[in-house]
Amino acid sequence: MSRSLRSLVVITAFIFAVLFTAVAVGQYLFLRWQLDRETKSGLRDVAEETRESIAYADTWNLQGYRRTTGGPEVYLVMAQNGTLIDTHGDTKGDLPGVILHVSLPFAVEYDHPVHYLSDVGEDWSLYVHKLHDGMVVLGVRKEETPKDMNGRFVSNAALFGTSVEEAKETPERKIDEAFDYAIIDKDGILVSAIGGIPLKTPLPAMPAAATLAPIRQIEDEKYAEYLDPVVSKSGNEVGLISVFLDVTSDQRILRNAMYFNVIVATLLWVITIAFFTAYMRPVRPSTISPAQIPFLDEGETVEFKSSFRWDIRNQMLSKDVELATVKTVVGFLNSENGGTLIIGISDSKEVLGLQADYASFKGAKHDRDVFELRLRQILMDVIGVRRCARWVKTGFCSLLGKELCVVTVAPSSDPVFIKDGTGVPQLYVRVGNSTRAFGVQEALTYAEDRWGRIALPWLNTRRNIPHPVG
Repeated sequence: MSRSLRSLVVITAFIFAVLFTAVAVGQYLFLRWQLDRETKSGLRDVAEETRESIAYADTWNLQGYRRTTGGPEVYLVMAQNGTLIDTHGDTKGDLPGVILHVSLPFAVEYDHPVHYLSDVGEDWSLYVHKLHDGMVVLGVRKEETPKDMNGRFVSNAALFGTSVEEAKETPERKIDEAFDYAIIDKDGILVSAIGGIPLKTPLPAMPAAATLAPIRQIEDEKYAEYLDPVVSKSGNEVGLISVFLDVTSDQRILRNAMYFNVIVATLLWVITIAFFTAYMRPVRPSTISPAQIPFLDEGETVEFKSSFRWDIRNQMLSKDVELATVKTVVGFLNSENGGTLIIGISDSKEVLGLQADYASFKGAKHDRDVFELRLRQILMDVIGVRRCARWVKTGFCSLLGKELCVVTVAPSSDPVFIKDGTGVPQLYVRVGNSTRAFGVQEALTYAEDRWGRIALPWLNTRRNIPHPVG
């Protein structure tokens, strides 16, 4: 894959990942907003209907409210002093967690009727039936007192069984419609209730205005709670209406949508990062060991040179031989995969060694240090210090008792030009087992495909090719 195509893939993946992440976040926020709006609207309507039914003026007058029927599945109406005015929670355990604790505001005498006048002005006859692990409180207001009330208290109390668990399973329709009731466990927690048994609760936290409270976990379900204060004509808060709605399924949909979007967005970012890492990671030719050299053949990533600067045929120093070495290195730099230049072995794979090159240096020292210094200096003069330091590595090895120089070249991140004999910059590229110079148009086309226009901002056929570095 060409660099320009890889650049396009990376940019496309990045843009797609960013867009999908933005869309996923927007979708999640919109879905949550929509669910919250629908929940709040439904609960607000119910709370307002309840408040209008209560019709608080200067005192609690609940007779009209008691005659209304219907209402939400789970709700509470409390006075500011903590008196429970009305409640409803089904027998599956909606109420645990809604009210943590309740207490009886009257003296308890199990299985005997008790008269009690509540602090909201209602006259109650109450009957407390003891269970193994709690109690059931039955009650009836004075204006609704049925005939043979005591006998009906006893018979209805017996329907709740002997334990809280049995009481919870008692269907509401089996209980005399004249009676309200509440089931309380041994820890004082209100388990289930129908009607307005006058229990005492902790003082409610009164909001300044009607509000949708955060989602609450109650047992295994999630509930939305809407708090609507009851206000007197003078503007004083005298009570609180709490309406609950089971939003477990809505929250599950919201959670699943979030999980799906997070998983997909994560995969896209992982893919994008993988592309980017692969794009940024420099390609390094594989390391060649001395044992592999006899089995290698010249090709796209391997080149043999008899010497670096000594003309073997004419037995003399030659600038052309040095230039051939430089061209090979530049060809590998401009290629897709880089390559390895092995100096000291002929095209026919005869091991010649570097002794002739060593001997060509003037002075007392004739060894690899001088050889490497001269090789790197020539390369730096032509391709630049940065490229030479980053992408060209030199090493030495011994084969058949003769030293060889192994030059490992990684592909460059930008095109490298060198001047020919007329001073015109040339782009040399490794093609098969040879290094070729491309013409101007061919060089521009190859460079655009290899590095892309992002890497070549100057790439324009109406402009001159820049001078080479060095």
